[in-house]
Amino acid sequence: MGGLDDLLKGAQGGSGGGGLGGLLGGILGGGASGGSLAGGGLGGNPMLRMLLPMVASMLANGGLKKVLSGLQAKGKTAETDSWVSTGENQPVAGEDIRDAVGDDEITSIADKLGVSKDEAATAVATVLPDVVDQVSPNGELPPDDELESAFDRLRKVEA
Repeated sequence: MGGLDDLLKGAQGGSGGGGLGGLLGGILGGGASGGSLAGGGLGGNPMLRMLLPMVASMLANGGLKKVLSGLQAKGKTAETDSWVSTGENQPVAGEDIRDAVGDDEITSIADKLGVSKDEAATAVATVLPDVVDQVSPNGELPPDDELESAFDRLRKVEA
């Protein structure tokens, strides 16, 4: 399947030649291949390793569509469309994420990471575009069963 498998192999220590493997390798190892994730506020920090499974859980079981819809309802359609397309990802602010997923979800993530709600929302806003981009390598979201498989494997990333 390419991008998704490569990405997920990288999360589990396999050899991924780019795609999700490069993304997670950059996130988890602090390497340059992680793009905006490695350069984010938590880059190279073990908290990112903790964040990925939390984001995967948030997006699983229809959560991805709910988050995308929530952001689109707040006028962020261009941004969310950029994540699913094959073009460059447009950023969103932590406040946008908090509005889309709800304060309870952000509070839970903040508590687990030991950071403020603002920091947690910003961290999710930093990671989310790249995760969505990587699970939609052909410019469209794959079938639900493939998404769930990807999110299941991301949830198994150990802290």
